[in-house]
Order: sequence, then structure tokens, then C-alpha cells
Amino acid sequence: MVTAEPEAKKTKNPGKPKPESFDREMELTEHLAELRTRIIRCTLYVTVGIVAAWCLYAPIYSLLFRPIEAIQAKTEWSFIFTSFLEPFFVRLQVSAIAGIALAFPFLTMEVWGFVAPALTRKERSGIIFVAPLCVLLFVGGVATALLVLPPGVRWFLGFLPDNARLLQKVNDYVLFLAKMALAFGIVFQLPVVLLFLGKVGLVNSRFLIRYWRQAILLAAAGSAVITPSQDAFTMAAMTLPLIILYVLSIGLVRFVERAPAAQDDEAGGE
Repeated sequence: MVTAEPEAKKTKNPGKPKPESFDREMELTEHLAELRTRIIRCTLYVTVGIVAAWCLYAPIYSLLFRPIEAIQAKTEWSFIFTSFLEPFFVRLQVSAIAGIALAFPFLTMEVWGFVAPALTRKERSGIIFVAPLCVLLFVGGVATALLVLPPGVRWFLGFLPDNARLLQKVNDYVLFLAKMALAFGIVFQLPVVLLFLGKVGLVNSRFLIRYWRQAILLAAAGSAVITPSQDAFTMAAMTLPLIILYVLSIGLVRFVERAPAAQDDEAGGE
């Protein structure tokens, strides 16, 4: 005689959904694994960029000093090394900075690839061009720093006495130029930040227009803090592009505000 198997001993349904806490734990583990993978990729990108910059050190070194060659020819000015170790560390610093700059497009793609899945399809639709825009703005910021450098050097040299000779350490000049280029490259990301905030609904174009005076004050204060020399000339040279970028950001935010409305109208017409 076959007896029915007790309910407690019945095989569990394989299709039964797992507890929500287990799903969340797995989701967090997957995100951490993806983050680790992307960090490893970023490290590889930077390493390859540094190696490439080390091999291309001669043209990069020439590019760094080209903006002030005309000024140096008209001034009692000499670049010097104060230690036999300094040329090696200058090359190492230049290679590291240039390597990060070369890897910046790939780093941006990795950051965007990690953040994009967390956004809805509606949020991703208007800011799919964020990665190339970041690269273009970063390059524009570095180029602006190189354009600002000659007038800034002339302004500083205006305080040099007529009978004085300038002995400039190469290391200090390279670090100053690197800090200034990095500062300009970072602050030029303002449109991307405001575009993202506008897309997720934290700000809108009307808000940006209403508080333009406060934005100018914040741009001036931020320029005073970020610039490596904290002088009036460099501060003004950074504040003016920030104001222009703020106006550009208003147009970009207005664009992402209208895009969903246009998509809804097309969907309604169908």
C-alpha cells in the first residue's frame, strides 16, 4: 500500500522565486564585480597611456614649452635643473600627466558604461552623447589653458626687475602647467553636470536663468579656489569661459526638456 508523502517532505518547487534579500545581495555583488572590472580596465588604460607618453616624451616636452618660447627669447630667462635626479622625475611626471590625458576618453567611456544601466531609458535618451561631450570639453579646457598661459606669464614677468635674471626650475613650471590644464579641463565639465541634473529633473532652464547672478559669483569664487596660482589674471581667464559655458548649459538643459515632450507627441500621434 502506497501512502501519500507528507507535505513537509515534498520537493520544493524549483520555480519558486527567491527571497528579495537574496536578489538584492546578488545584485549588489554583480555591481561590485562590474565596478572591479571597470577599475582594472581604467588602470590598464592609464598604464598604456603612460607608456605611450614615455615613448613620446620629446614631442610632448616640446609642446609644453612652445607657448612661451617667444617670451623666453625676449627675457633674461633660463630653465634649470637643480639635481641630477630631477630630469628623470620631470620625465616621469610629464609621462604620468600626459598618460592620464591620453586615457581620458577611455576612462569616460568606462564611467558612462557603469552609470548608464542605473538610468531609465528616458533618462539615457537625451544624454547618450555625454561621453564624447566630456572628451571635447576636456580637450577644450586644456587648449584654453595653453592659450591663457602666454598672457599670464607676461603678466607675472611684469613684476620682474629690469636688471634681474630669472632662473626657472623645470619641475615647477611643468607642475604649474599641469595643474592649470587639469583645472581648466575639470571646470569645463560644467555643461555635462548641468545637463545630467536637468535630465534627471533636479534643475531646469528657468531655474538656471533665474539664478544667473549667483552662478557668476560661484564661478568667480570657484575660479579663485581651483586655479593653481590664485592670481587675478588666471581667475579672470577661467571665470569668463565658465560664464560662456553656463549660458551654453542653459541651451542644453532646455534641449533635454523639450526632447521628451516631442517624443510624447509623436507617440500620441501614432
